[in-house]
Amino acid sequence: MLFDSLRTFGSELADSPCVILVPEKGEPLPDKTKEKLNVLDVRLVPFDLDQEAVRFPLASLAYAAARAERQVRDEAEILVWMNEDTLIVKPPVDFLLEEGINFAYRPVHHTKIGSVYGKPPDDFWSLIYQHCGVEEDKAFPMETCTRDNTIRAYFNAGLLVIRPEQHLLEKWLDCFKKLYQHPDFQPFFKNDVLYMIFMHQMVLAGVVLSTFEQQELLELPESVNYPLHLHQDYPIEYRPQVLNSLITCRYEGIEDLRNSLKTIGVEEPLKGWLNERLGPGEV
Repeated sequence: MLFDSLRTFGSELADSPCVILVPEKGEPLPDKTKEKLNVLDVRLVPFDLDQEAVRFPLASLAYAAARAERQVRDEAEILVWMNEDTLIVKPPVDFLLEEGINFAYRPVHHTKIGSVYGKPPDDFWSLIYQHCGVEEDKAFPMETCTRDNTIRAYFNAGLLVIRPEQHLLEKWLDCFKKLYQHPDFQPFFKNDVLYMIFMHQMVLAGVVLSTFEQQELLELPESVNYPLHLHQDYPIEYRPQVLNSLITCRYEGIEDLRNSLKTIGVEEPLKGWLNERLGPGEV
């Protein structure tokens, strides 16, 4: 649905080259899925994942993203990395980075284990900054999407816009590989599984902050990477009235998408497109 939505609603960007990253040793994609991806002109690219990293639920994102960056480095000036649980609703022209911008992002949805600005970084974040070579004052403030806190820079890893020539995603993976087995972090992983779940994303923050100056970064608008599953948690003033007003949105599985669509208005032609794919009358 991600690639289908790009081809349908992407306008001048609808024909952008697309790749999907598939784990080499994972369960293969069904033939029916491969056929649909072929019709949508999407290339399948395999990636490796260290066996030791499997216990980290989202580690595959760092491995796959680095592989995608290597794949397109010689053929694209801009790479948009998106989780597969994304829909493109309007042409994502915000992804066409202006000169001097090397990384565009959305903040994390809510704080969880983010570092609250105005308080000293906790021991885990202090280790991230130390191992990634980040001076503490470089961790500028940002608000989470749901506005539950102002936090130190912490980027949602489900949507990243980068310049492949900068090797950012490769640096992310290299740093993750060095740190996820490092003795300094093991006590945290044993005490709270959230550190294992979000280790990849916390390392990403450290690598971005150590690689770029703040003026090289761009926070994308609210209408990008909007989490439909958190629609009711959003402050009313930031909550879209209709899905059509967004650029891209996220969901957590097809049933979650169906349920989320009951909480937000949807207009044509998007309404008909969704009904064709989710079933008549779902929207």
